[in-house]
Amino acid sequence: MPTSVDHFQEAERLERQAEIAESQHARAALRRMAETSRVTAAVVAMIEASVTEPKAIR
Repeated sequence: MPTSVDHFQEAERLERQAEIAESQHARAALRRMAETSRVTAAVVAMIEASVTEPKAIR
């Protein structure tokens, strides 16, 4: 399963691709894909944190 870092790296790769895309449509699609990867990275990071951090003692 990809980690949050993997998703952030994918977002950065997609942003670079968007910068060199030849059409406006392709640039917009790549930017949307990058944004989706960033949101996914944030969600995965929250899941990773909830699994790896010890529970608070009440």
